[in-house]
Amino acid sequence: MQPPLPYQKCQQELEDLLRSQYPLIFLRSAEETRAVNCAIASHQSLTYSADIPDGELARWSSNNGFQKRTGEPGKAVWEIISSPLPTKTDPIQHALNFLAEILEKQAIENFPNQHTYILPDWSIFVQPNSHLLARQLKELIIAIDQKRPRPRMSLIVIGSDWQIPPILRNSIHILDLPLPSGEELYQNVFRVAVSKYNLPDEEARRLAEQAQGMPLQAASQTAKLITTRNLWEYPSQAGELILEVKKQEISKTGVLEYFDPQGQGLNEVGGLQKIKDWIVTRQQWFEQDVHPQMRPRAILLEGYPGCGKTFIARAIAQQWRVPQINFEISRLQSKWVGESESNTFQALRAIEASAPNILFMDEIEKAFAGIGGDTRQFGTFLSWLNEHQYPIFFIATSNNRKELPAELFRAGRFDEIFIIMPPNTEERREIIVKRAAAYKLPPIPANTLTFLVENSKGFSGAELDKLVKEAKYLAGFGKPPTDSHWRQALREISPQYRTQKMQELLQNYRQHLEEGGGKAASVIEVGFWESLKVNN
Repeated sequence: MQPPLPYQKCQQELEDLLRSQYPLIFLRSAEETRAVNCAIASHQSLTYSADIPDGELARWSSNNGFQKRTGEPGKAVWEIISSPLPTKTDPIQHALNFLAEILEKQAIENFPNQHTYILPDWSIFVQPNSHLLARQLKELIIAIDQKRPRPRMSLIVIGSDWQIPPILRNSIHILDLPLPSGEELYQNVFRVAVSKYNLPDEEARRLAEQAQGMPLQAASQTAKLITTRNLWEYPSQAGELILEVKKQEISKTGVLEYFDPQGQGLNEVGGLQKIKDWIVTRQQWFEQDVHPQMRPRAILLEGYPGCGKTFIARAIAQQWRVPQINFEISRLQSKWVGESESNTFQALRAIEASAPNILFMDEIEKAFAGIGGDTRQFGTFLSWLNEHQYPIFFIATSNNRKELPAELFRAGRFDEIFIIMPPNTEERREIIVKRAAAYKLPPIPANTLTFLVENSKGFSGAELDKLVKEAKYLAGFGKPPTDSHWRQALREISPQYRTQKMQELLQNYRQHLEEGGGKAASVIEVGFWESLKVNN
């Protein structure tokens, strides 16, 4: 038996809450139309049963007040039932007064019937500083609960998140409606193209999986655009369009960037062999679903700037053939109380809906330092990191972990911490050769290559890349560098390891390794530390 889709599961849970007479429910979703439809379906499913007759299903809007749903399914209309909003009257207060009147009437006349009221965006209007509105809503909930006989009256607030006033926290049940899964997108959007446009069923499922992570409305609009451009007979082009729209949808969070897994994977990375080996042995565990608790969850790449932390993160996504999502959490700050937490929640839901993926956070110490002491946002992220059950592999980089909160390193947060140092002799050789090939240079003569490797101790990968580019510039457009060009280019590079700041970082890394606070990403050669020490 197939497990229920996220929408079906949410609808059933909401129906159970209505059946159990929960007076106040927060249906958390960034997709208002889909959430409203879920609330409607839950009410209707409940009232189709013989023991709970239909009372009233209504929704609120700022323009028209309350509208009751009437008519047969498929032909239903919304009929205004509340009085016009008086001049200079708060629309929420007016709505609360109307609901109080409904309660008095229904409690007397139709207490066995189900009365459901859908309240979009009340999570925005009823904030912690909205003391009077929060109190009136609390009193309405208490009145619903204390009426005898007890009326079946439930209020469903819909919004992307809610900074719930303290006075309401014990009176509300929170229910999440996740973004649609690939199967839901297939059934509701892409399956129609199989019969209507002769799209092979396996292609419809593949496109639905590519669209996973998009809101249902965005996926539906994209399908219409595919139809307009006559792309159903060209599934690969349809897939490219879907990915382009998906990138836009994810970027709307303001903190996420989506990258396709394009490239040769770990083969493009010079050095860092121990990280490569670890990743290769974990790939099958990440891909399997039999033992989800065994999936690798997170690694921290701490180390020297310019030595490939960001580069290998992208290569891991390519190796595992999953997208990489960059998370700029420092952009989440907001001057509005609670908005940062709301944005964090929405970003995490988008990440989950796009699983499987690599979640990448560069220079994590800057991200959390930028929060300005917002421990709630930090706590939200840490809780998610511990508790989520999705195939998401988190990769964080750091130049200096001493700037990070200690609780980030609690046992179980990271599967492994790798310390990345300036490349050793063999790695420098490999990096120079790979970068020369990337810039379409002919093979470097053996003697010249040996000279470059021996005289570039302490160079970062970025500095070795700069060395190759500089040699190409010196040679002139379209000409191969000579030995003198390579030697001159080497003299042009002033490696950063000689600076005091980098010397301090190197000592930090050495201390972490000696204390067991991580594993070296590469083989550390005899005399390595001494060769990088600068006597001031």
